[in-house]
Amino acid sequence: MTLDLSALGLLLAFGGGLVSFLSPCVLPLVPGWVAYACGTGVRDAPPRSRAMLLGACFVLGFSLVFV
Repeated sequence: MTLDLSALGLLLAFGGGLVSFLSPCVLPLVPGWVAYACGTGVRDAPPRSRAMLLGACFVLGFSLVFV
């Protein structure tokens, strides 16, 4: 099985992003990001559909700022 260069580049970029996300300085921030995106804490979590909608809005807004 042969990978072309674009597939290899995509795989390497995904792997690099995953490694940086799982790094010890970023991973502890994830619960705070989720709580901020959902607008609540863990005990009074909203329904999953609302959490997904709010999470998508958070990602869209974050992407708009950086694009």
